[in-house]
Amino acid sequence: MPEMIIPFPQLQKILEKTCELALIKPRAEEMMKIIEKKLTDLFEVAYENAISERSETIKLRHLPLTKGFKNSMNLFRAVIESEGVEIDPIRKFILREISVEVPLEEELVNELPIIVGTLFVLVGRIIKALHPEIRNIYPEHIEEAKKVLDYTL
Repeated sequence: MPEMIIPFPQLQKILEKTCELALIKPRAEEMMKIIEKKLTDLFEVAYENAISERSETIKLRHLPLTKGFKNSMNLFRAVIESEGVEIDPIRKFILREISVEVPLEEELVNELPIIVGTLFVLVGRIIKALHPEIRNIYPEHIEEAKKVLDYTL
């Protein structure tokens, strides 16, 4: 069972505020698996970009973040500020879990909790876009969101 990067009660509030979705712990754990995979995918591309630039560090600009992703980052940022989410424990957890062959630039390290949280929000926003009428998340909704993210990230 994956360890939760963001404490579950806070994650519930974040998805309620950003997506108007109710979340139970088993669904959060399923989402966590997707988040871990997408984070790995983002860093694979970032690594390739850093190598092609002959950069000694992976920089935030090396991550393939779209305008929509950046807009969702701003939404996530606003919600965690209003909810008082501590990001240092999130950052430390991610740094323990992520394996990279090139060091990360400090700006990227500082943005890691926002990027990971945004991935959770994106899963929720995709679910809500595909099923605007739902309130509760079911496994099939998560699977659909995973497919969309696989095509787009």
